[in-house]
Amino acid sequence: MSSAEERRAARRRAREEAAATEEDVTDSREERRRRRRQGGDEEAEPSVEEDTRRSRRSRDEVEEVSVPDTSAEDEAAARAEEERIRQEQEEQERAEAERRAQEEEERMREEAARREEEERQREEERRRQEEEERLAAEKAAAEQAEKERIRQEEEEKKKKKKGFGGLTPEKKKLLKTIIMERARQELHAEALRNKEAKENKIKECCPNLPDLSTMAEAELQALCKKLHDKISKSEEDKYDIEVKLATQEAEINELTLKVSDVKGRFAKPVLKKVVRVERRH
Repeated sequence: MSSAEERRAARRRAREEAAATEEDVTDSREERRRRRRQGGDEEAEPSVEEDTRRSRRSRDEVEEVSVPDTSAEDEAAARAEEERIRQEQEEQERAEAERRAQEEEERMREEAARREEEERQREEERRRQEEEERLAAEKAAAEQAEKERIRQEEEEKKKKKKGFGGLTPEKKKLLKTIIMERARQELHAEALRNKEAKENKIKECCPNLPDLSTMAEAELQALCKKLHDKISKSEEDKYDIEVKLATQEAEINELTLKVSDVKGRFAKPVLKKVVRVERRH
């Protein structure tokens, strides 16, 4: 056991002995009071004073016994305790200083990262604003060009309208009726001309046959041969016309496709990718 534990044990024993002595003194006092009540007051009073002196003397002895001369040990223990406390405080201060240094370093890194992030955001915002300004300028230029085109088209339309001499809606309607009537008459006349030409062509190609009953055999053979030759020639002409018509239709379709490609109204079909294989000689 250490000296401090021995001192604590001695003090605990001294307190126990003092408590026992106090109990004895208390019991003796109670006994004397009881006797005094029974009639021995003169004899009991000195005994109480004597018991009091005895209890004080025993308490002083206990205190002298319980408190030995340990000043040197107490001073050494106090110095050791102070040194330990001082070392703990120094360690705590060093740990606190290191923690503060780490926190400061972390704060500086976070501050640098935050500044870099803010700079990057500012740069992105500046680029975005420049892009928006460029798009707005292009849009404004396109709108201005569209307005100019529309204005030119309107001016051209006005110039074309001036050729009618500023007709009123009634006059325009009357003019349209006259034009349609004239067109209808021309179409009717053209249809009559085509019909007449067709009849003339038929009469030319198919003349009226003579009276076969009065014709000789040789004349009939010659007539049959002539009609056969005309039929053959008509079939050849029909074939040539059909071929020519098919060629013209193909050319018309090709030209229509070209015009559609130029105007951009024809959607080109998606062609399949073909892998070219080189021929081996």
